[in-house]
Amino acid sequence: MTLQKTQAILTDFLSFLKRPDDIQLKPPLKERYRMIFTLLSLELILNLTLISFLNYGIQKFITLKTDRLEYSETFISSIIWFVIIVPLAEEAAFRYILRYNRLFSKIIKRDKWNRIFPFAVYSLSIFFGLIHIFNYNNDTALFYILSPLIIFSQLFGGFILSFIRVRLDFSYAYFYHTLWNFLFIVPIPYITLLFTNPHMDTGAGQSYNLEIKERLFFNKQDKQSIKIDSSAGKIYKIESKQYSFQHILDTVYGRNTYYTDDFLLDMKFRSRNGVSKEDFKKILEKEYDIE
Repeated sequence: MTLQKTQAILTDFLSFLKRPDDIQLKPPLKERYRMIFTLLSLELILNLTLISFLNYGIQKFITLKTDRLEYSETFISSIIWFVIIVPLAEEAAFRYILRYNRLFSKIIKRDKWNRIFPFAVYSLSIFFGLIHIFNYNNDTALFYILSPLIIFSQLFGGFILSFIRVRLDFSYAYFYHTLWNFLFIVPIPYITLLFTNPHMDTGAGQSYNLEIKERLFFNKQDKQSIKIDSSAGKIYKIESKQYSFQHILDTVYGRNTYYTDDFLLDMKFRSRNGVSKEDFKKILEKEYDIE
């Protein structure tokens, strides 16, 4: 029975993708959450398989550049902004109007609404995906050519959210959106970090030690510091706490000289004889991509 209900949800969603219709369902509360978690599982599986494969292929052609990490992004501020405020604003902008109501009945007849409804779903879902292009700082022709693939995850997510908004109501679409954002801001990064050991490197023959510990959020109660000991073009020591990787590269090499996927870290680097800046970059590139 459970499998049949899951299949019915997925079949209805696929039918909605082919021809969106403004039909609201009123299932029991248990069945509403079954729909939410069935679609959540579908989207997670898609992201871990097809979309991960697409992203891997895209990275072969172009480096997707995002903004530098903001030190104001603490755990609390990230939850308030990305889990509560942003989903509410996006759902209000892109999904709220996807139901025929009393106001619409004074402007447009139901049969005409039914004819334009698929266009409304497609247009708003595509536009929802397209606005996520602004998550990146790329501006090359290749970037825009590949943009449909780059934002495929958001495009697909937009259709899922539209389906939930229509079949259930606005509050369930908002709940799904907050749950999705929460998963990718807290549990999934924490689990990933849990299985990621601090990067340790003791240079054979070069007499250096490097330790990097990654952090997820900036902690205002914890000290932030950076100390760099260098002379004559050589680096002897770098100690940083709660600094972004990109910020460290900018400090050592100059702003916009190199780019890396940014994250917050604690770094300890010591070299008895010193290493050149180019050698230091090569040491970092053993573990991280720098362009």
